[in-house]
Amino acid sequence: MMTRFALVASPLRVATGAAAGAAHAGAGGIDDGAAAKPAVRDADTNPYTGDAAAIAAGKDLWRDTGCYSCHGGLAEGGVGPDLTDDTWVYKPTDKMLFKTISKGRAGTNMVGWSADLEPDEIWQVIAYIRSLYLGNPKKIIW
Repeated sequence: MMTRFALVASPLRVATGAAAGAAHAGAGGIDDGAAAKPAVRDADTNPYTGDAAAIAAGKDLWRDTGCYSCHGGLAEGGVGPDLTDDTWVYKPTDKMLFKTISKGRAGTNMVGWSADLEPDEIWQVIAYIRSLYLGNPKKIIW
């Protein structure tokens, strides 16, 4: 039996202003009025771990930014690696995943998203990725 784990995230910080509206069009109106937890750009662990609203926001961002075009609709892999299993090239810590999404990965098709996504949004994408985990629960290190 395969089990899915919802392990990372919290409400997306909704940008305001005309430029932000264009940059985040389709982000889903995540702001439910709850106070957002502050995200720290280089935190070692996701400040939104286990937050269902952030996982939902991360899913919207996954779709809106096109992550699925390389990693598959459910992060099962394609051009980019499978993000649901426990076989990773790099140690799959929150810090490593944040850095990879933010800055990209040299020598691969993975580009950095720090110009397009706020730190809170990157943490929410990580929350969504973690929620899709199908690997061995004993191997979770985040």
